[in-house]
Amino acid sequence: MSSAEKQQRKAARKLPGKDQGLTFWQCFAKDRLYTKDMPGIRPYLYIIPFFLAYFVLDFSLRYTYRSAGIVGVEYGPAWLFTLGWALVFAGLVFCLPKVPRWFVRCVPLVTFVTIAVTHSGFMSMFRRFFSFSVLTYGGTGSFMQASYIHIALKVVAGATVTVLLMMTSGRLLKVIPPKPVKLSVILGLVAAVLGAGVIAFTNYHFFPVVDTVVWDNAEENTESAAYHEFSDTTNSLKLCGLYQYTMRDLVRQIFPANTMSDDERQQVEEYIAAYEDAKQPNDYTGLLQGKNVIMVQLEALDTWMLQPEYMPNLSQLKSESIAFTNHYTPAYITAGTFNTEFMANTSLLPATGGIPTSVYTDDNYPFSLANLFHKAGYTARSFHNSEGNVYDRENIHLNLGYEKYYGGSTLNMDEHELDRQLINGFDAMTEGSPFFSFVITYSAHGPYGEDNVIYQENKDAAQAAAKRTDGNYVYAVAGAMETDRFIGELMDKLRESGHDKDTVLVFYADHYNYYMMDDALNMELKGVDNMNMLQHTDFFIWADGIEPTQIDKVTATPDVLPTVANLLGLDTTGAFLVGHDGLGDQGGYVFFADGSWFDGERYWSSTSGETGNAERTAEINRLTTLSNRILAGNYYSNLESETHDTNEN
Repeated sequence: MSSAEKQQRKAARKLPGKDQGLTFWQCFAKDRLYTKDMPGIRPYLYIIPFFLAYFVLDFSLRYTYRSAGIVGVEYGPAWLFTLGWALVFAGLVFCLPKVPRWFVRCVPLVTFVTIAVTHSGFMSMFRRFFSFSVLTYGGTGSFMQASYIHIALKVVAGATVTVLLMMTSGRLLKVIPPKPVKLSVILGLVAAVLGAGVIAFTNYHFFPVVDTVVWDNAEENTESAAYHEFSDTTNSLKLCGLYQYTMRDLVRQIFPANTMSDDERQQVEEYIAAYEDAKQPNDYTGLLQGKNVIMVQLEALDTWMLQPEYMPNLSQLKSESIAFTNHYTPAYITAGTFNTEFMANTSLLPATGGIPTSVYTDDNYPFSLANLFHKAGYTARSFHNSEGNVYDRENIHLNLGYEKYYGGSTLNMDEHELDRQLINGFDAMTEGSPFFSFVITYSAHGPYGEDNVIYQENKDAAQAAAKRTDGNYVYAVAGAMETDRFIGELMDKLRESGHDKDTVLVFYADHYNYYMMDDALNMELKGVDNMNMLQHTDFFIWADGIEPTQIDKVTATPDVLPTVANLLGLDTTGAFLVGHDGLGDQGGYVFFADGSWFDGERYWSSTSGETGNAERTAEINRLTTLSNRILAGNYYSNLESETHDTNEN
């Protein structure tokens, strides 16, 4: 190349980018960003928008739901976790060659964007963030429908800005590709190690493992307990940010806890001993002993639905029952129906993450309702419209002690959604002397719609009773009416067979009717002002000749088992029970997944910042922790093994 040509090229490089025919991004880099003032840094400026993208995404999600959870968007440890993960990914990108750099730069961030949007959709449907644990629950137990999902605009905006920052980073890389040099590799590794150090420091400094032997100062340990127990996805994500939450959630699913320490086992034994010492017989103890029992879990039957205009049969039974007027169904996992049936059958809290779902099919439950009734000489069977593979009910119910699970096909139901066809199983329900049958209804389940067979079967009656012709409200009424038709036919069959005189009916709802997809209307109908109190539902027990009584004591789903056990004279000696007899003196409050509680006089929110009740908070933390440990460590199975070994010696 001649000297003249070199001079021409040199002069051309000094021209503005536009005059050189460069693209917008090349012009931006040459004329605005990559100035002569920082010649050695220019090829590496791509890392700045990439680094910032992680902060934008995490902030948009936590800011959108800043009023949820026990901490706000300004919470320091969450920002530190985000800083740590941003440093880790930025450091790896900084030190990797072209192909793996592209992978680490794009794939994790796109994945996190997808997860953030999923969180928003889950929050709109279930009022909690997504967890990988929900992937283990499926079938018709989920009612996912596109029309029910609403992605918050702030999350969409944050995700969009995040993607744009990632794209900006990519374009800058194309303008002046950095050359792999020893210094960039070293700096990248240092940044990644520093990020890992920030994550570790935040984890151990701000969330120390609570000494589960000591339950004093429980309020000071609330954040640490929520972080480690993972009992509420909303609190967990708000405490540690999107990236730490996601990584912990994934690791807990891949490597679930399956052990129980000696200290935890000792605490369980101490709790059981104290529970039994405090338990006293009352006027209802053994009142219905020896009678047959049919327990009905009412799908999505909200308090406002149970009225004579909509459900005359069930309303009549309630008026003749022992009715618990302050009953609640706290939701701990996304699968609300399964959440409730597990608690009602075991008086334990369901696995909330980090525990293998095989606990439901493999663990021993000697004090489940089915096994308690078996010990008292009863038969035990379960019935539901859906097939046994939904939530793996068939195997789970067998493991809980039920002799057989009857699904829609076994019951010869032509329309599985119509509760009235559950009556096909009446002979099996009443087989045995005495018998215990567990029935789960379905017809009030979502999604709702004009073409839904349940609505079409009850359309005219629902419109007339509700005085409306469209909308989810009247669809819900139609579902309630269908369930009530089954209750009416069940009572007719019991009277025809003479079993109405010797059969106890236990009714409780599995959750409030969130299929309405209008919590503001639900709150108005129920006269409450927050999501936890919205979980007020029905629980009542009917028996021929029993004196109708209203019990104002606060009860919750875990109280169903000890209440039924007390009335039927079932022996729960040696059981770890989260709940208490609703007719006794113990208990009397409900606690929700976020740690909030209600005792009939005061509702305390864990998000309000107000001082609560240290003793009660301690008890809530204790029950949540030990219940999880019992599942993780298969407490009863190990206990039986130890007892067997001791007897052999």
